[in-house]
Amino acid sequence: MKAFTRVILLVLLAAGSLAVGPNAVAQSDEKPKLTEEQKEAERNARLKLAADGLERLYRIQPGARQVIEKAAGYAVFDVSAIYAILFVGQQGKGVLFDNATGKATYMLSARAGTGPGFGRQRVYQIFVFKTRGAMEQFVLAGGTGGDVSASVSTGTDGMVRSFNPEIDIYQVPESGMALQASWGGTVYSVDEQLR
Repeated sequence: MKAFTRVILLVLLAAGSLAVGPNAVAQSDEKPKLTEEQKEAERNARLKLAADGLERLYRIQPGARQVIEKAAGYAVFDVSAIYAILFVGQQGKGVLFDNATGKATYMLSARAGTGPGFGRQRVYQIFVFKTRGAMEQFVLAGGTGGDVSASVSTGTDGMVRSFNPEIDIYQVPESGMALQASWGGTVYSVDEQLR
């Protein structure tokens, strides 16, 4: 019984640390405002993150380059996930690019869910928007994007099969490993600090 209690406490601590981490989606007014210099540094870090994620993707899926270049737009997120018994938590940050205008929209992501699993993993998630409508829905109302987590991962090619035919999703492992079968909701939101 003591071992079970310890496991539950570890799960709750992990969930709490994930939810209040520096990349959490919840953006409160209590958070210190970034200076213009800090904003520019974070924007540049996100652009580098996107370039690194695409470089890794192109190594395992060379054909993805052409798909991304022809799309209405794409987004690259660096996501950390924890799978602890029946808890699933994930947070990340990234940037969405509109291929027609070249505009970058800086975003955050968070996921909560459940399902059996164990491990910690860091991945690049790359969303390819085949239509402008799909891309605009992703950043709906300048803030909260829809849940596009209804997908299934198969094989080792980095492709995640999306149930939305207007969106292709690639997931490229960065570090860690997780054994899991989970479900839940993901929220993608515009990073208000970097507008």
